[in-house]
Amino acid sequence: MSVENKVTIISGASGGLGQTVSRIFYQQGARLVLVGSRPESVQPLATELGEHALPVAANLADAADADAVVDAALNKFGRVDILLNLAGGFAGGEPVHATADDLLQRMLSLNLYTTYNLSRAAVKPMIEQQWGRIVNTASRDALHGRANYSAYGISKTAILRLTEAMADEVKKYNITVNAILPGTIDTDANRRATPNANFAAWVKPATIAETLLFLVSEQTAISGAAIPLFEQF
Repeated sequence: MSVENKVTIISGASGGLGQTVSRIFYQQGARLVLVGSRPESVQPLATELGEHALPVAANLADAADADAVVDAALNKFGRVDILLNLAGGFAGGEPVHATADDLLQRMLSLNLYTTYNLSRAAVKPMIEQQWGRIVNTASRDALHGRANYSAYGISKTAILRLTEAMADEVKKYNITVNAILPGTIDTDANRRATPNANFAAWVKPATIAETLLFLVSEQTAISGAAIPLFEQF
């Protein structure tokens, strides 16, 4: 499951999950493009990891910014092998009739547009080189509607349809496209949000990283799948 010298774009690299994934992929020899919303959010991690980590700030809800990320990767490393779409956001807590006017648009921007735009940009060099791996981040809310979280669920369901469609489109180029569906991830932000939860039951970022390593390996024949990652019981 080696990713040695594989050029890997990681969106959401400054988050709790993104930092862990970035470190593990770097330890495995990958060359990283670390994408965050602000330069100061990704520069410290890039400095820590060294010369084979390129920090890039972008608003991935903007297609032009997503294109610029891929251009930066090509200018630095000459190719794009792997895309890990880890960027996203979570909000909700109100029924549809009481939801803020802008909530659905915010969830679509944070979850769907970021994934769609960066996938569309990154797959082009993958097609040219006849190889690539894309992994998107959905959620269990993509499978079943949950009261008070309709906007979030809609945005994550759309990621599954994107995953399935792209997987069918690019399979002839030796490119796989999959999605993970994690439960609650054990990050500092989630611990602060729910301080009384049973943290031991949450999915560990390192566990997710190992799943990602499997999904992007040379040997993987899985594509168009939604991989559930549940809490530990």
